[in-house]
Amino acid sequence: MLLLLAALVVAAEFGTRWYLADRIERDVSARLGAPVSTEFGMTPVLWSLATDRSVETARLTSPGDATVPRIDVTGRDVRLVDGVVRAAAVEGTATLSGQQLTAAAAEGNPAGDSPVAGLTEVRSVVPDAAANLLRADVGGLAEVGVAPGVSGGALTLTPQETSVLGVPLPDGLFSGITGTVDSALESLPEGVEIDGARVVGDGLEVHLAGTDVVVR
Repeated sequence: MLLLLAALVVAAEFGTRWYLADRIERDVSARLGAPVSTEFGMTPVLWSLATDRSVETARLTSPGDATVPRIDVTGRDVRLVDGVVRAAAVEGTATLSGQQLTAAAAEGNPAGDSPVAGLTEVRSVVPDAAANLLRADVGGLAEVGVAPGVSGGALTLTPQETSVLGVPLPDGLFSGITGTVDSALESLPEGVEIDGARVVGDGLEVHLAGTDVVVR
């Protein structure tokens, strides 16, 4: 009898974890365009829901893909209210690799028919964590340091130089990178915002945070 009861409790715990994880993964993965995995803390989910009507933590991760950043965020005090999953607070990161940065930067290159297109196109982007800069090869002629920042909840990328060999850098030269981050942010649950950015060894890390976050 005790073994049967224990088996039922384990099955119920497994089912509850699967249901909540499936709700989160299906929603976020569909919008993000990359696979998503959800993990819960060590505290039994069924017990937490029965006593506090919430799950202490839920961690959402995604390896990303060629155009989607790597995602690692943790929600705290996660509840299911009227069929909607909510988290009292969320914190984590989205990281673009050097290869992704280069590919995204190419989207902001000047049009091919521009007389300075070749001189001001971004050919590669290499992270320099020690200096907190992205090193961009512009036109194969110069290396431009680009400083990440956040303004009004949006990622900013500010070149340290304004021209290359006397040719002004066009506005929006790094818009492909900021656009990629913005697109990923829009795919995450409602209420998640950017509140920091820094260069790390393998790319650009954007810090994410939010309160009263909603997962439809």
